[in-house]
Amino acid sequence: MENTLEQVVDGTTVERVLLDGDLGKLSAAQRVTYYGKVCDSLGLNPLTRPFEYLVLNNKLTLYARREATEQLRKLHHVSLTIAARELVEDTYLVTARAVLPNGRTDESIGAKSIANLKGEARANAMMTAETKAKRRVTLSICGLGLLDETEVADIPVQAQHIPLPPKPLPKPEPPPPPPAVTTDELPSGFVRIETIREAPTRNAGVTRFSVILSSGEEVTTINPWLASLAQEAHETKTPVIVRTKKTKYGDQITAIESDQTVDSPMPTADEIPF
Repeated sequence: MENTLEQVVDGTTVERVLLDGDLGKLSAAQRVTYYGKVCDSLGLNPLTRPFEYLVLNNKLTLYARREATEQLRKLHHVSLTIAARELVEDTYLVTARAVLPNGRTDESIGAKSIANLKGEARANAMMTAETKAKRRVTLSICGLGLLDETEVADIPVQAQHIPLPPKPLPKPEPPPPPPAVTTDELPSGFVRIETIREAPTRNAGVTRFSVILSSGEEVTTINPWLASLAQEAHETKTPVIVRTKKTKYGDQITAIESDQTVDSPMPTADEIPF
């Protein structure tokens, strides 16, 4: 039976989500369903990760990534122009104007402090202000009151954690069948999940998951959805590709894929200067 939002969320939880804007009471499986329905309602492709979660004012909410604003501009034929660029004291301001085919217009500003910045750092800050203006006006003219990832960058890192979902970890939808393997030899790039361990962090609402791969590597994540994918692959002994990035906390998981035809993921906001 199709796992709809109405079937997995009770009335009290729906009220909390829709009226109070708090997604923290949803389990990981319910958040995935909610995420998909938001993407469907806007005509966005959920596989491109147009939104991500963060905690703001003790509420779990969604914010829009670059992929969301790019797709919205294409879907609604939004035309953008830069109406003004100006330096006010130590702040660089960019005004972006958006126009829809029906003639409706909207404007938003993007601001970035450039105090004491020189060279490439100053140039990146100015480009960030322009990017912020374009994305904010796109969300505004499309009627979405969401934070953009350029605004999320100004929120302290310790506030950007996803609360631990109810235990046990929910099982995701069954992954696509792995490539045929007739022996213990795995296809190039694939590994098996050998062990998954949980450990608390200094943040009471966040759990660190350590994943041991058949290659001998240990990778980690605090994302419960990625942890549930790893748990599913471990229980079914499914060969997977585990994509990671190096951080000051070690190798962090960015994706777990079981289909060899999946393309490499797009760069994240941390990998681009603006």
